[in-house]
Amino acid sequence: MLAPSVRRGVRLRILMVVLAAAAVSLTASEPTDVEPRAPTMASRSAGILAIPVSPLGSEIRGGTQSLAGVLADVDEASAGGSSAIRLTADLRWLCHTPTCDTAPLDPIIDRAANVGLSVYLQVNSTPGWMEPRGPWFPPRGKDAEGWAALFGQLVDRYGTKVTGYEVWNEPNVQEAWRTGPDPGEYADLLKAVWTTAKRINPDVKIIGGVLSNNDLGYMAQLSEALRARGGNVQNGYFYDLLGVHPYAGGPGFGYDPRKPAGSADIDTDGGSKDMTFLGVDRLRRLVAQREGIWRDVVIGEFGYDTTPGHWYHVKEPRRATYLAAAVRLARDRHWITSFTIYNYADDPDDGFSIRGTPSAAAVKEAG
Repeated sequence: MLAPSVRRGVRLRILMVVLAAAAVSLTASEPTDVEPRAPTMASRSAGILAIPVSPLGSEIRGGTQSLAGVLADVDEASAGGSSAIRLTADLRWLCHTPTCDTAPLDPIIDRAANVGLSVYLQVNSTPGWMEPRGPWFPPRGKDAEGWAALFGQLVDRYGTKVTGYEVWNEPNVQEAWRTGPDPGEYADLLKAVWTTAKRINPDVKIIGGVLSNNDLGYMAQLSEALRARGGNVQNGYFYDLLGVHPYAGGPGFGYDPRKPAGSADIDTDGGSKDMTFLGVDRLRRLVAQREGIWRDVVIGEFGYDTTPGHWYHVKEPRRATYLAAAVRLARDRHWITSFTIYNYADDPDDGFSIRGTPSAAAVKEAG
């Protein structure tokens, strides 16, 4: 039999172990407002700039994208100092049947790997045999599982040669979720994709959200919808990286990206939307508070339109100044892993395109 003092010591040690275990459990399940220590600059990648590249056979100004054209685009991105490319996987185009054709993507992804560029793949649209009304009518109900199976074919084909797979495009706006933005439906799709992709290759990274602007209201509802479907810290709420397109401004005007977060909120049916670039700080903090995870962020699109009257309109050379400032702000945030300029197409009629403009030189210098 143990002496009373020894028994007290044993009980104390047991109590300490129980309390420590409870603390670990609480940390793993409750949102935290304390961000982990940032890595040193030496520990992050040398650059974050990504350039959009059009798939082989896609429509471009003056015709269709050729093999020589796609290889030249990838090589230009590499030579220009970019660290990644962003490529669209349009399933309505690639998947005319339940078996998808990856030929339009293969040479681009292979070339990127050869020259050391990361690849971010945005997977979007619904095939016509699944949804005849149009590509932006989302896969809902049982179709979410079918769409996830198509997504899984890309994961099976490319695995971690793709740095991040985006699930849909801007599901928080009517134009891209034609049945009307619905965080619950998008949560169903995200969970279906996550489950399929991780079963095929647990090392791939799934990018969720992919929001138009810093949509705080939609994101809060999405986090709750994912929780209701079994999302938690252990399964990452069914996504790895937070995707956002933090365009700054409104119809006919663009904001300086240095405009303070929270200074240009608008109300939507889903809640508040921060129309500043720096609202990305608020969006990330909201996710950490709701989900208990401080996410790395992928900025899949950002730019300004030089066409008067269009959304996010800014003239050159001010656009060059704004874009360079946005790149620097992104680089200052260790958790922004990629920043795609929209757009780099060879199309002078596209007001977003920076190719051949002062903006292209400014972005390259800032990146």
